[in-house]
Amino acid sequence: MTTTYSSVFSSEELEYLLGHSEVTVAREKLGNSQSGKVYFTVPLTDDLKATLNREFALDFSSVLNLPMRWIVGDSPPHVDSGASEFQHSYLVYLNDSEGEFIVDGVSYPITANMGYKFSEGISHKTEGTGTLPRLLVGPMNEFAEPVGTPFLFFSNYITDPIPDESQAIATQGTYIVGEITSGDIGSTTQWRISHIYYLVTGFTYAYVNQNNNTIFPSSVFTTIYNNGDDLSTLFSNLLSITGYNVANFVFYPANLYPGPAPCFLEGTKILCQVDGADTYLPIESMRPGTLVKTSLNGYKKVELIGKGQIQNPGNSERLEQRLYKCSPSNYPELTEDVYLTGCHSILVSSLTDLQRETLIKQLDRIFVTDKKYRLTAFADERAEPWASEGQYTIWHFALENEDKKMNYGVYASGLLVETCCIDRLKNKSGFTLYN
Repeated sequence: MTTTYSSVFSSEELEYLLGHSEVTVAREKLGNSQSGKVYFTVPLTDDLKATLNREFALDFSSVLNLPMRWIVGDSPPHVDSGASEFQHSYLVYLNDSEGEFIVDGVSYPITANMGYKFSEGISHKTEGTGTLPRLLVGPMNEFAEPVGTPFLFFSNYITDPIPDESQAIATQGTYIVGEITSGDIGSTTQWRISHIYYLVTGFTYAYVNQNNNTIFPSSVFTTIYNNGDDLSTLFSNLLSITGYNVANFVFYPANLYPGPAPCFLEGTKILCQVDGADTYLPIESMRPGTLVKTSLNGYKKVELIGKGQIQNPGNSERLEQRLYKCSPSNYPELTEDVYLTGCHSILVSSLTDLQRETLIKQLDRIFVTDKKYRLTAFADERAEPWASEGQYTIWHFALENEDKKMNYGVYASGLLVETCCIDRLKNKSGFTLYN
């Protein structure tokens, strides 16, 4: 149900809202906003509190600031979300605009000083609004918290902190992945989430990435999202699980980073059997059918092999999503340097207390392969962050196994490491696979 309100504010109140310095500053920011939206607040006066109480029955007696928004262009169909569970959305247009405000299939003119109240969960949009910016009080809920559609960024790489709009290749304001509002995602159809930007309280936002996340389920970062996927349930589930309203996701191409999959830098040599003899082959030369020597199960055929890209930072920070150097000085069994991603495990006979603590924090548990503990390069202090900045090609393979979720121990230039399992490489890596 939608309720309309005409002539909501007095001329004095309109003069205050239209002329406030925060309105002017926000209007200037709108020109640089790829999303076409700028959220801000102005101090809430006693007169405005009285008007909002009289017109909308809103009790803002303890509220200090009034949510407002500049917006330009049409808003796609969406359902409002906010920092708290709420019953209704409220907004007042402060200037005239061409086009229509459409709520639950009913069209309304966009007229200055016209207010609207509608129930939470109702889809709404604007159409035919042209290029004239619109100024609104709200949209907000009954707690004076801003509400609206989540905003999705698409990036070609991962940055930290969260990339701003100038770094995004595309943006959108709908729940359907790939319904781009601005920019171009090219031919990419699969994505992962690098950052979650969420509303802590009021207008206070924070963000997490896969490395520092302690709030959201880790599966949010490891899942591959396809163009056309509807994220509305994900947003509502995250609010229910965590109590935080997600404002933005930042996506990156699924084949750019390996996510949680373990990987080798291109050029890594793997112990195989060629013409009946043990031979180290560059991983990129291996193909399905290549025989690989395992630590406990003899020789197994390559079932899948694929490659992706990783953007390696030029610093020495210990992160999961980077390359690590394993050198003979720290691993005597090595015959040369080997480079692994942070999620790739070296297989070891024992773990220190610190390694156990780090692994449990990273993976939630301790894993075993071929009667050896999996010690990720990220958690192994012997593995050194490789501070060579750039985009590198990484590879991994899975060996034949009736259990698609089982892996093996194999040898990379003498170092005992894990393989990927068939299920992860096929369904969760986002890699380009080779026949």
